[in-house]
Amino acid sequence: MFYLKNTLFMTLTKNQKASLFSFLKSFVKKNYLNSTDKILQLFIEEENYYNNVGNPHFEWIIECFDDDIFLKELKILINENKKQLELKEKQKPYIEKQKEIAKQQRKKASELKMSKQTPTKKQLYYYEKLCKHHKIEMENLENKSRLDLKNMIGKILDEYSESAKKGFDSTL
Repeated sequence: MFYLKNTLFMTLTKNQKASLFSFLKSFVKKNYLNSTDKILQLFIEEENYYNNVGNPHFEWIIECFDDDIFLKELKILINENKKQLELKEKQKPYIEKQKEIAKQQRKKASELKMSKQTPTKKQLYYYEKLCKHHKIEMENLENKSRLDLKNMIGKILDEYSESAKKGFDSTL
C-alpha cells in the first residue's frame, strides 16, 4: 500500500489522496464480493448520487471520472484493497490461533503469580461464608496460596450450582 500511495493519483493533494484511500478501503470492504469493475461502477454511481443530492464525499472527484488514467488508478487501488482483504481472510485462522495461545499463556502466568501469593482477606472471608452457608467443613488454610483458595471456592460454587440445577430439573 505504501508503494501505491507514492505512485497513484499524483495530481491530488496529500489530504485528497489520504481521504480517497481511506474511503475506498472501507467501500471495497463493504462490496468485497463484487468484481473490481462492479465495485468501481458502484463507487462512481454513489459519488454521482451524493453529488446530485448536494452532499458529495469528495467535491473534486466528479470531474476526475472523465479521466481514463484516474479510472485505471482507481481500479489498481480497488484491486490492491481486495488483495489485502483476501490476505487477511487467509491469515484469520492463524491469528485466531495466536490469540488463543496468548490467552492461555496469560492465564498460566496469572496462575503462577497467584500460586506464590498469600490469600487475600476477601478470599478468606468469602471462603468462610461459603462453607457456613453450604454447611461444609472448612479445610486448614495454613500454607495455602491465593490460587489454592480460588480453586477451592470455585469447586464449592461448581458443586452448588450443579446440585441446584439437578434440584431444579427434577421438579420439572
